[in-house]
Amino acid sequence: MGVTETDKSVILNHESGSSAEIYLYGASVVSWKSAGKERLFVSSKAALDGSKAIRGGIPICFPIFGPPPSSPPEYASLSQHGFARNQIWKFEKTVMDRPEGVSVRFTAPAPPAEFQHKYKLAYVVTLSEHQLSTDVHIVNEETDREFKFQALLHGYLAIPDSSKIRISNIPRGTTYVDKILGGKVTQSDGEDIVIDKPIDRVYHSVSSKEIHVDDGFGGGYKVRFRGFEDCTIWNPTEETGKAIADMEDKGWEKYICIEPGYAREFKSLAAGEEFIGQQVYTVL
Repeated sequence: MGVTETDKSVILNHESGSSAEIYLYGASVVSWKSAGKERLFVSSKAALDGSKAIRGGIPICFPIFGPPPSSPPEYASLSQHGFARNQIWKFEKTVMDRPEGVSVRFTAPAPPAEFQHKYKLAYVVTLSEHQLSTDVHIVNEETDREFKFQALLHGYLAIPDSSKIRISNIPRGTTYVDKILGGKVTQSDGEDIVIDKPIDRVYHSVSSKEIHVDDGFGGGYKVRFRGFEDCTIWNPTEETGKAIADMEDKGWEKYICIEPGYAREFKSLAAGEEFIGQQVYTVL
């Protein structure tokens, strides 16, 4: 067990043999091993030198998800998915190092000068034998105005073959935006989702707060969340995946993105208010 700090990352080791590695760049989780297997996908073409966001693992999207909105101006000028995944975070402390789990806390630096908002953004990563928990903590440090943001954990779960998986536990009637169909608003039929064509959907207010992935080979994942209300499901398949510059050949066959977040609209915090969004991966 224990926590090891290097010049670029923090490594967690649990007595069960499970481990995790979190880069200071973006506070991106780039590895999670449980039962002797790597559970996160990172493209072999991913930039790990801080030159661009890491393709894979669990990047943090904040203070926006997706393309920037048309207003307000300080949000409109942001790059896709915001700036948190491109900042150098600080390893603040070890929260826990016990048989129950190993937990560490990171804090984000100040925002770019043009983003005139006062907030505190922290990230807690907790490792146990068969689980990985990632918690986003956001405090509005303004004294007299609200702070609006979006936040999402863009996780790439490793799987043997994306064409064999089944995604379930999204309640029938859950509204989603289908980006493949130009933003068409649709309701879930409650049936299992299979990856036989590109998928890019933002499910709104997922009442189950839990999504299951059957990997088709006797394993899979449970993705549970709280605080976060929405969940994006994404896999470009070969049709669009081959156009992603930092995606390895056939990389789209090796992952599914299940992404809890607050992505449908902006979350508003009153002065001094705190938001906590938690995601828990469990190996099945």
